[in-house]
Amino acid sequence: MKYKVEIYEDEELGELMIDVPEEISTVVHLVLSDIQEDGSELWLDRVNKVLSRESSYEEVTGNACTMEVKYDLTKIVLEFPTEGAPDHCFIETEELKKIFMLWDEAIEKKYGESN
Repeated sequence: MKYKVEIYEDEELGELMIDVPEEISTVVHLVLSDIQEDGSELWLDRVNKVLSRESSYEEVTGNACTMEVKYDLTKIVLEFPTEGAPDHCFIETEELKKIFMLWDEAIEKKYGESN
């Protein structure tokens, strides 16, 4: 993996958290606000459609972010950025897929197959 990604359980909240490098910090908003602990199925499906070349472009808008998927690069736009914070980032589509898969593995580990 190109990026250092850390997924861990917040001991006080009992929820999964994710840390990524600053240059892709919008990924944190996407994962924690839109994907949450339900899993990335919808989001990963759109990424896979583009990576398999079934589609040349996919877009998904959640509560906090919009993900614009192209084959090489995906743009994640934070819909309501705080002043001075980045409002978007670009990440290699294949790397984003890896992050989604890591997130889903963490959910599986925490909840088992019931989630």
